[in-house]
Amino acid sequence: MNLTSIRVTTPAGTVELSPDRSHVIGRGREADVPLTDTKVSRRHVELVPEPGGWIARDLSSNGIWRDGTRSRQVVVHGEVVLHLGGSNGPRIVLWAAQPQPDPEPRGARPAPPTKDNSEAQTVLAGPGARMAPPPPAVPAGAWGGASAGAPGGVAGPAGAPPSQPAGAPAGTGTPAPALAGLMRMLPTLIWLAAVGFTLGALVALS
Repeated sequence: MNLTSIRVTTPAGTVELSPDRSHVIGRGREADVPLTDTKVSRRHVELVPEPGGWIARDLSSNGIWRDGTRSRQVVVHGEVVLHLGGSNGPRIVLWAAQPQPDPEPRGARPAPPTKDNSEAQTVLAGPGARMAPPPPAVPAGAWGGASAGAPGGVAGPAGAPPSQPAGAPAGTGTPAPALAGLMRMLPTLIWLAAVGFTLGALVALS
């Protein structure tokens, strides 16, 4: 606690006493605040600095009086009026401020908690959303089919298997080259067969 000094006012004057030690009010020469009155003992009142504030403690046989009532000790917060040796004895006025708590040392306060942004990121990305890596590039022709522009096949996008031509049986892929050539020669073979049949008929009639 931050204890301040105490101010003592007597018929002889006013003094300020520091809180580093106790002080005595009395008739003796060793008293910190002397009072020359027969009702006052040599060591009448001790002013003690305590953590909770100043305390006026009675050391005499005649006592200290406050508001007409004898007291063994009095806590001094603000202004306190006492009479020494009786309710009509010498009047003293004590004043002391109520002690204040010591200020916190710099840096003693705990650091504010860090803000967790994981929840905000989850809201922005969607619950459980994660960024998937891009698929690896597949070179053209890696699927084993025909490339773009190859006979008998239609190439799809780069890296995709070629589509089957119209009319091809499912699962057969591109027709064999021999079969494709035979189908192209079929009209010629039919024409040759017809010419041969005609020539044979003419020979038979002659």
